[in-house]
Amino acid sequence: MFRLLFARRADWAAFTVACVLSLTLMSLGRGPQARAVWFVQHTLLAPVNAVVGWLDAGVGVYWENQKLKKRLAQMQMEADAMRAERVENARLRGLLHLSQENPSDLASARVVARSLDRLGGSLTIDKGEKDGILPNRAVLTPDGLVGRVDRSTSHEARVLTLLHRDCSVAVRVGRSRVDGVVQWEFGDRPMLSLLYVSAREDVQAGDDVLTSGLGGIFPEGVRVGSVTKVNVAENGLMKEVQVRPAVNFRSLEDVLIYMPGGAGLGPRMPAVESDVPDSVTQAPVPKPVPKVSAPKTAVPKTSVPTTPVPEAAPSDSVGVE
Repeated sequence: MFRLLFARRADWAAFTVACVLSLTLMSLGRGPQARAVWFVQHTLLAPVNAVVGWLDAGVGVYWENQKLKKRLAQMQMEADAMRAERVENARLRGLLHLSQENPSDLASARVVARSLDRLGGSLTIDKGEKDGILPNRAVLTPDGLVGRVDRSTSHEARVLTLLHRDCSVAVRVGRSRVDGVVQWEFGDRPMLSLLYVSAREDVQAGDDVLTSGLGGIFPEGVRVGSVTKVNVAENGLMKEVQVRPAVNFRSLEDVLIYMPGGAGLGPRMPAVESDVPDSVTQAPVPKPVPKVSAPKTAVPKTSVPTTPVPEAAPSDSVGVE
């Protein structure tokens, strides 16, 4: 047992020092006790207090720094969410503005899936037959034409974009009114080809390409894209026209489906700029003035008295011998 008591010599040494200090302080008066305590506190324990305070401050700064970093991360996430909401609100305001111009002809839908190809040849939207989305419905955005509905189920529909081989659109050049057909040619570039344009037709780079309304699927006047390059084919008879789509198909999130069974009018897209100055206006056509018929006045009938004519007396016949 004594072996266990004396095994921890450090504890016994500390205990002995504490006892000696206590007895020493008890034997002194109040004045020497105060001076001794002040000496121990400010001389012997001051470095220890400084080290402990420095460690405590360092630990406190560390945890405060961790809290600030966490708060900064939360604020950054909130800022990113607000920025994403701002972009989404701007996009939805554009869709709302377009749909309010003709609300009975447009139905909104959200893109829930897209094709695996890099260009985005097809999309899947969250509206189907129960929402009136049927095949061969035109799909568009405020920027321009997207494509058409290929097939639909009860709650979903597959959309072929302009960058799909099976999606051809009858179009018209806005400036020169040249008709043609826009179709995507095989390749890895998001470009369209304007086909069936004669070499004599007036088509230039920068011209806007709009839907012509021919074929009955796409409404007239929807922007398809702009002409980027015009060349004459090797045979010299046709032109090779390249068109850049107006829509970025890889970033689509919301679309509008044209419903021809609504008011019967296509969506009113921004008008194409005309060369005619604004001061030239068409003279108003005068409205026909209705004829005012004068009231008829009844004329009283006057009866004229008739005088009886006396009958002639019969004459005697005279015979000549």
